[in-house]
Amino acid sequence: MKKLTYALIILLFFISCDQKPKNPVSEYGNTMMDSYQKGQQAGEIANLDAVKKAVQSYHAANDKYPQSLEEIKDLIGSQVDFSKYDYNPQTGAVSIKDR
Repeated sequence: MKKLTYALIILLFFISCDQKPKNPVSEYGNTMMDSYQKGQQAGEIANLDAVKKAVQSYHAANDKYPQSLEEIKDLIGSQVDFSKYDYNPQTGAVSIKDR
């Protein structure tokens, strides 16, 4: 009976050790990358609002939408990477490009 008990304890030990050991450095790196990417997305969303408002201001002043987002650079007042946005000059619609 003792041998069976020891065998079960050893078996349970090996089953519980099936999980891979955690790598703190790797987990920290993954967390940092996730935080960086979320920060980038938040910046793109904040800039999207500014771009939309600039397009509407341009439309109000010129009674037409700009042909490209480059035309509203001066209205935004900060550096924005317009390559991250889709723009329709017929409707003035601006959205973040799918990744």
